[in-house]
Amino acid sequence: MRSWLAASLATVLVAGSVISAGAATSTKRPAPSASPSFEVQGTVVEVSKRWFELSVDRVFQGPMARRARIRIDEAASTQFLRGGKSVTATELKRGSVVRVLGTWRGSGRQAAYTAARVTVLK
Repeated sequence: MRSWLAASLATVLVAGSVISAGAATSTKRPAPSASPSFEVQGTVVEVSKRWFELSVDRVFQGPMARRARIRIDEAASTQFLRGGKSVTATELKRGSVVRVLGTWRGSGRQAAYTAARVTVLK
């Protein structure tokens, strides 16, 4: 009787450790990275309050194509830089060459682009 009880207890302990080891491993997807979803370089075509239009010259990351014209919205948290130093949005002028890092949502003609950082190159 004791050997049967000991064997049962050992089986329960082994099964319990296997189950708890399986429960410890998560099946959740990893959290999305904090990296921006697009990064482009281009020439500013038009500037307005809270947005600007860009003719894309180079695509580093994201869903757009070269020579595409996209409207990029500016958020309150958008950073503007020139030569590594912070500047204001008034540095953007028609014809300026900029590098834009940000996020996008939607698809095709319905895509909305929001800048997180705009670096004025020229």
